[in-house]
Amino acid sequence: MITAIANQKGGVAKTTSSLALAGLLADEGTCLAVDLDPQGNLTTGFGIELAPEQSTVYEVLTGVLSVKGAIAPTRSGVALLPGDISLAKIEKELMTQPHRFYTLKKVLNPVLAEYEQVVIDCPPSLGLLTINALAAADVLLVPVQCQFFALKGLQGLLETIHTVRQRLNPTLRILGVLPTMAETHTVITQETMKILRSQLQDIRVFDPVPKSVKFPESNMAGEPIHRYVRDWKLVQPYREVVRELLMLEK
Repeated sequence: MITAIANQKGGVAKTTSSLALAGLLADEGTCLAVDLDPQGNLTTGFGIELAPEQSTVYEVLTGVLSVKGAIAPTRSGVALLPGDISLAKIEKELMTQPHRFYTLKKVLNPVLAEYEQVVIDCPPSLGLLTINALAAADVLLVPVQCQFFALKGLQGLLETIHTVRQRLNPTLRILGVLPTMAETHTVITQETMKILRSQLQDIRVFDPVPKSVKFPESNMAGEPIHRYVRDWKLVQPYREVVRELLMLEK
């Protein structure tokens, strides 16, 4: 099962969600996390400090190295295909390739049999990297910040998904929308949840992830949130997403 975590809007906890979900999925079986964001925050969030000579997903996408040669282990049990700032130039390099939208899918194919779950952390854009992730994915999870502007930009993403289904990946499914950074029990959060659920009737809206300083703390510690804290309220929304993913496998 390949899950892309995407939203062209930045600051919606895509990487935090990727960390949390990959960590939980690794407790259930084998999981590969792919850092497709040039910021490389998923890589550092798993406690990996890249050495200058260390290979990343950039070398894999450009054909310099096989995917097996770039995967790094993490202490949380997740296998990581790391990313860094070199990805910022990949779109220009892939643009002339005839099968540029399927590059990620092609390079991942040799190792898919080794992992029950793959989680792809996408960059905050609808560029070629995100399109590659959507073309390779079975399902898409969309994190949105729990505020009145949560729906702003979602329409563009939904239109992109429609295009990807038509032209590149007809089996792509939307797993759901995950509200994040919610200030629970506030009017803003309650109203935002109502708006999301009323306007996205055909898409599952998961229970919101509370806003907490524990998330950036766990990222700095290089640990998924469920290994860093035992706070049920912070972890439970991600467990619900994992439960949905595991049900789709059956």
